[in-house]
Parts: sequence; C-alpha cells; structure tokens
Amino acid sequence: MKVVANIDFDGDCREAFTTYAKILGGEIRAMISNRDMPEMAEGVPEDRLDRIVHAWIDIGDQALMGQDMRDFSGRKGYSVTVSADSVDQARAIFNALSEGGDVLMAFEPQSWSQGFGMTMDRFGVAWVIDSPAAG
Repeated sequence: MKVVANIDFDGDCREAFTTYAKILGGEIRAMISNRDMPEMAEGVPEDRLDRIVHAWIDIGDQALMGQDMRDFSGRKGYSVTVSADSVDQARAIFNALSEGGDVLMAFEPQSWSQGFGMTMDRFGVAWVIDSPAAG
C-alpha cells in the first residue's frame, strides 16, 4: 500500500512539480494538461488548456500527485512532510523550498531532531522538514 499526497494548484502545478522533482531528487512520471486530453478539454478556455489535470512525481518509494483546479479555492489544514536521511539533506531541502516563500519555523535542532523546520514555499504549499533524531 502507498498513501500519496495530492496537492491542488491554481495554474502553477507544472512549475511547482518541476521544482519539487529537482529539490527532492524525484522523477516526474506524469504531467498531463487539458491540451493533452482533447476529449476532456471540451469547453475549457484557451488560456486554461495548458493547466495540469494530473501530475505525479516518484521520490524514491514515495510519490506526490497534483493538479491545477478549475475553481481553486485555496489550501487549508495540511502540510507535506519530508523526513530526510541526514541533517544536511534536510537543511538543503528546507533552504530550497523556502526560496521565495515564507519560513514558518526556522530550521534548527529540536529535542527530537538534529534539524527541523516549517516553510510555506513560493507556490503556497506548507512543508515540514525533519531530519534524524538528535543523538
């Protein structure tokens, strides 16, 4: 069994998922737009044909899914958590995701972790970045 987070966007899913694949070392398995599916794009305005209806990134044995919503109403009550293999990896991911976004909790050692932080990336997605337990 695999549980996969699915993130809604308002037109920037392609850019976000390309960025996430680079930062997280993932491989984009799918990036399908309305234009790629003409049978489902009937009635979609020209300026929305390149919006993504299905995106999938494999990240090791994990994955993320996403899409641009027709009627995006924002995001509330969730975050995506990355449990990195090392504090250096966690710090690099945190710093990259924070670029152009807002740091919600600075990345620093905690009683349970060598490094932990929370950020809102430039796409408005909340991330929790954690590293191995403090030694």
